[in-house]
Amino acid sequence: MEKKINKYSLDSLFKPKIVAILNFNQKISFFVDGFKRQGFDLEKLYLISTKEEVYSEIQCYKTIDDIQEDTIDLLILSVRRELLIKSLKEILLKKKVNFIHVFTAGTGELDEKGIEIERQLKELLDSYKNTRAIGPNCMGLYSPRGKTAYYSSFPIEEGNIGLIFQSGDLHSKMIKFGSKRYNLRFSIGISIGNCVDIQISEILNFFNQDTSTDVICVYFEGISPLYKNEGRTLFNVLKKMKKPVLFMRGGRTKRGQTAILTHTGALATKSNIWGAIFKQTPVIDIPPSLDDLIDYVYLFSHYIPRIKDHNNLFYPENKRALVILWSGGFGILATDTLTELGLELPYFEGETLDSLRDIYPLKIGSLSNPFDLPWIIHRKEFVELCKAAIDDNIDLVIVETDAWRDMEDMHFKNYYNNLLELRSYVESLNKIFIIILHQYPSESQVKFTSMLMEDKFLVYHTIEAAAKSFLKLYEYGKKLARLNKEDN
Repeated sequence: MEKKINKYSLDSLFKPKIVAILNFNQKISFFVDGFKRQGFDLEKLYLISTKEEVYSEIQCYKTIDDIQEDTIDLLILSVRRELLIKSLKEILLKKKVNFIHVFTAGTGELDEKGIEIERQLKELLDSYKNTRAIGPNCMGLYSPRGKTAYYSSFPIEEGNIGLIFQSGDLHSKMIKFGSKRYNLRFSIGISIGNCVDIQISEILNFFNQDTSTDVICVYFEGISPLYKNEGRTLFNVLKKMKKPVLFMRGGRTKRGQTAILTHTGALATKSNIWGAIFKQTPVIDIPPSLDDLIDYVYLFSHYIPRIKDHNNLFYPENKRALVILWSGGFGILATDTLTELGLELPYFEGETLDSLRDIYPLKIGSLSNPFDLPWIIHRKEFVELCKAAIDDNIDLVIVETDAWRDMEDMHFKNYYNNLLELRSYVESLNKIFIIILHQYPSESQVKFTSMLMEDKFLVYHTIEAAAKSFLKLYEYGKKLARLNKEDN
């Protein structure tokens, strides 16, 4: 019989006031370093160790009996798997523990003995209705609101992206790469591992109600064999999600499913079942690429806050784009790339082209889309031309640009002001405005990228990444519209 889900709030998991780490040693000192960087109250961080007396000016205790606290919000448990059940029984007899992060690996993903340990772990947790656990075999929590993290490299600022990953390494890379590449910030991240107790569906329910989370990323490998009904529960939760869920599934291939068994010991679900799930829910299927996931969530996390108070009509209605650049050759490549991906580039001709020429009778370049405007980007006509071309049929505006050697030059300052004005106009119409700034080793490129990011521009390094991200947003809007229509 599966454990009846306890309605005990997950708040103290993500915002613990009292944390203990057992059995602390130098190999897991990264937990302490992460907590310190986040600003956690070190007087409420208890290190239990048989080997260490002090770490980083924090006193270590020999046993959990030495801790004066009666209740521990979060216990990080790092013991050999042979000692896991015995240690946990002793702890729960002595202290009230709200949440346990079972860091221990080598359980259900390793062998039959590990599977038996997980069965005993579940049985023990079932007998303590107010004690919940994540793991085993997981890196654990990253929660800026709770000032908790397992790596000191994680940002301290809270953002609007929620993460649920069954892989600790992918979870870590998602945070590190995303924060470095796009300055992404996260509300909560959880590496959940083998899911012997708390399930992905429970975390999704939490995020669905969490006002700080706008978009959710899931890396899923499979369902614990201890929770055979979790598949149906997960499906029902996904159907009710009010926020975008970008769902990346490991084990799409038979070989990948074999790898899952040795990673989290989960039961991978067949692809045809997932095809039906993606069709019946607003969840967005993400290819097995961490880079793609980072690209996509960057756009979602930027765009969703702008439309939170509106309805689905503010998602892109079509796939028509205006491309603005100053290179005919890149314009041809961009046209081919966008067209092959499924976007449309309306070709300006006839009266539309005449009206654009009335604004500025261009002699070099093109006004047909892509716009090729090599000499006027710093002039007011540049903004007037672009505004005139953006009608109800344009949902995406892409500006391809490059770094400037002299960013104090008046031509650059005027151009930058034009970008600000054009971005403001585009976003006032609830459309998407993206800058393409190619990545290459250059001090000026780094400086310009930082300037754009600080001013909240959406900046991609390739037009392909930008286009694919836009298409996922478009797909989400269309799915919402279809599902809402079917429900009504």
